[in-house]
This record gives sequence, structure tokens and C-alpha cells, in this order.
Amino acid sequence: MRAALRLRGAISLLLVLLVWEVVSRLGIAPARYFPGLADIFAGAVGMIRNGELPAAEAMTLARAVAGLVLATLIGIALAVLSDVSPFFERGFRTITGLLQPIPPAAIVPLAIFGFGLGLKLYVFIIVMVTIWGPYLNGVTALRAVPVEQILSSRMMRMTPAQIMWHVKLPAAMPQIFAGIRYAAAVSLIAVVVSEMIAGRDGIGYLLVRKSFSIRIPETFALMFVTMINGVLLAMLVNLARRVLTGWHVRQMGYPA
Repeated sequence: MRAALRLRGAISLLLVLLVWEVVSRLGIAPARYFPGLADIFAGAVGMIRNGELPAAEAMTLARAVAGLVLATLIGIALAVLSDVSPFFERGFRTITGLLQPIPPAAIVPLAIFGFGLGLKLYVFIIVMVTIWGPYLNGVTALRAVPVEQILSSRMMRMTPAQIMWHVKLPAAMPQIFAGIRYAAAVSLIAVVVSEMIAGRDGIGYLLVRKSFSIRIPETFALMFVTMINGVLLAMLVNLARRVLTGWHVRQMGYPA
């Protein structure tokens, strides 16, 4: 099952790359603005050799992971608080409706005044736009825990805190991780957009530099690197999911 899924994914990727190369070689799009894969690869190698790409990659990934981890912890904590306190949940629902639609680019200018240019700026922006996946999925999952499990736990004289930690959170974790995986993609978007607007390093900053310098192969290479980063973050989330909810992964037969 997993091997078949991976094979189909590899075939789909190869088809996309083949179409890309055919379009480039036939001149369907202007060659200057739609380079072939060899030119894009050469652009990536050049940035690796001069050290631009490794430095930018390390900064962007570190920011995305740091923001995602913090957003996940805060989102789960707020979900637990909403489950424990309906009063808090009703009040926070309004705040969620107001803040959730705000795009990362709209937060950057005001965040600069509060946090300056540095890691705190990126982490704040990532948290502001990625917290909603873990939070909303957490609220729904905690409410969906079967009442029989809760009643059985009470019969075993477990405290509310023990029921939350040993019963409700483990049962909710698979659905929470669905929200975390979505948040991982949003965190990468947030950090790249922030680097493009207010960065002095990172993939987003390098994208702006190369595009305004009309270095088209390098620009496309950075786009592909960003796509790969999204895959890497998804793999990290899947690894954490297997570690924390391995029983559910085995039971449902989810792909890695």
C-alpha cells in the first residue's frame, strides 16, 4: 500500500518535470523566463558553492520549525482550556474568527515595531497564522472523545486532570496531528513571506534578491527548494505522529 502510494507520487513528479522540460525546449514559453531543468540545477549548484543557499536554507527551516513547535504547544493548550472551560471557549471563538483570516503579509509591518528584525519577529508571525490548525482540530477532537471512556475513567477514580492527560488527549492526538500537518505548510508560507518583506537572510530574502536581479534559473531553483522544504516539514510532522500516536497509525494503516 505505502509502496504503491510512493510509486504513484514519484511517477506524478516525473511527469511534471517531463512536461516542464518539454515546454522549455519547445519554446512554448520564453526561454529567458522559463529555463530548463539543467539551467535551474546549475543555478542551485552555483548558490550552494558560494554558500548562499545553505545559509538561507538553515535560517528558513529553523524559523519554520521553531514557530511551528511553539504554535502547536500553544494551540493544544488553548484547546484543552476551551474543553475545560466553555466560558473561555465562547469568548475565544470570537477572537478566532477575527484573527484567523489575517494573512502573514498583513502582520509583518506592525510586528516589526513590536519585535524588530530577528527570530522573535518570524516566530510571532508564524504562531499568529499557524495556531488555528492545532487549536480548532484539538477542540473538535477533545469533544469527540466517547463518553463511555470518560465515564469508565471516573469509575476508576481518575481526577479530571488525569482524564485529560491519559484519556482525552491521547484519543484526540490523531486528529490534532491533522491540524499540525496543515499548520506546517502554513508556517513555511509565513516565514518565506516574512523574509521577503522584512528579512535580511533566508530563502524569502534570497528569492527577492534573485528575482529583482533577473537571475531566473536561481529564482526557480529557490522555488523548488521551498517545495522540498514543505515535504521535509511534512515528514517531520509524520515522524512525530508515528512516535506519539503509533498505535493509531498501525490501526488505521495510514501511510508514513
